[in-house]
This record gives sequence, structure tokens and C-alpha cells, in this order.
Amino acid sequence: MRTILNIFRSLIIAVCVTGCASTELTNSWRDPGYTQSVTSLVVLGVSNQASVRRVFEDEFAAQLRSRGIRAIPSYTLIADDGQIDEERLRTAIESANTDGVIITRLASVKDVTLATTGPSAAPYYYGYYSRAWIRYYEPVVQQYEVVTLETTIFALGRAEPVWSGTTETFAPEDVKRETAGFAKVVMKALAAEGLI
Repeated sequence: MRTILNIFRSLIIAVCVTGCASTELTNSWRDPGYTQSVTSLVVLGVSNQASVRRVFEDEFAAQLRSRGIRAIPSYTLIADDGQIDEERLRTAIESANTDGVIITRLASVKDVTLATTGPSAAPYYYGYYSRAWIRYYEPVVQQYEVVTLETTIFALGRAEPVWSGTTETFAPEDVKRETAGFAKVVMKALAAEGLI
């Protein structure tokens, strides 16, 4: 009986953790003095991994385009991997003739441990007192990551950002799938602010 209950609890936790493999916006800010919307952006994903940068920029640009925004992945302007010289980046972004740039960077990764215990049986009596007080404590432990990303929009000609948002993605496993979900969350926030 305990084995069946443990398996059941493990499945519930696995479903919860897998179900949490999603992104939520935890904070956002918009410059109240910036009242325009953007019609074109360079998409810049900060990553040392070329494949992660390209997957991110392509997916994000595709979702912006689906909303009528002209979006250019930065790797099409500067194919170099790793950190890009600031002057070279500025020149490339300005040459793209867009309203600005949207930059996403990794802010943090933290490991989360979730431990649950089995339900304690309520006292009952069916003839044997010892069975009336069955208790067990067999914790089920799951570990997963929470990835925090910061996304910021800079309008050309302005030194300060016009919008910034922080997101948390729970238990990310697949970069492409998680990027699609992440981008949807950011698109919704930008639309709510009237930026796109």
C-alpha cells in the first residue's frame, strides 16, 4: 500500500513540476515619459552558446513579426559568438534602421528543492488499536531549476531603457519550447503596455 501511495505522490509531484515548466512575469517597469509604441526592433539574446542565442533570437523575432513588428535577429547583423564589442554592436543596431533593441540576459539560475510527505491517516478503529494510529513519513523530493531572465527595450537615441521586465521560468528543459513560452509572456506584457 505504501509503495502505491509513494508512486502516486511521485507522479503528482512530477506533474506539478513539469506543469510548472512555464514562464511568468514577476516584475515590469515602463518609462512613463515614453508614450510611443515600437514598430521595429533588433532582437539580442545574450549567451555564450551560439545555438541558444540563435534559437532565442529567431523565436522572439518570429513572435514580434506575428504582431506586425519588423524584428531582426542580431546574429544576422553580427554573427560573432560571445561578447560583442560595444561600438561594433551600436553601429550594427543603428545600421538596421529600427526603433530600438530588445535585449534579454540571464539574471540568475537557482536550484529549488520540493519535498512533500505522504498524508497521515486519520485515526480509525476496526478492531485493532495498533492499526488505528498508522502514520508514515516518507518524503518525496524533487529538484528543479528556476531561471530568471531580464528583458529590456532601449529606444534609439535614448540612454535609459523604455521598458524592462523580469521573468521566471520553472524547470526549463528544452530551449526552443521554453523560448516560445517565454516570448509569449513578454509579448503579452508589451502589448498591455501599448509598446507593440
